[in-house]
Amino acid sequence: MFVIAILGLLFNQSLALVWILGILQFILIQVTCFIWIYAPIQADQARKRKLFSWGVLLTALVLLILALIVPDNFRSYSGFMIALVGYAAAVVMREVENTNPANKKQQSHKK
Repeated sequence: MFVIAILGLLFNQSLALVWILGILQFILIQVTCFIWIYAPIQADQARKRKLFSWGVLLTALVLLILALIVPDNFRSYSGFMIALVGYAAAVVMREVENTNPANKKQQSHKK
């Protein structure tokens, strides 16, 4: 991921290459977050899939807003922004699951 971000910074004059590197970075951060953040969540597969989908959507929406507000900086630092926003969205979705009232009810019944 770090290499892709550096390559995006080095080749920021080529819009096509920045787009390709951005898409690769987006896919890589989502796979990484799925393996290390979503997979360990104590929930059924459907719930994990839903959280992952919302995380991807949140990442895409925040990146779209950033691209519209600061297009020059986004083009230069897109790899870093994609990684940070993707990780932050995954952490937010994990906390959404951890604070879900249904989970607290299940934990109290197990005790």
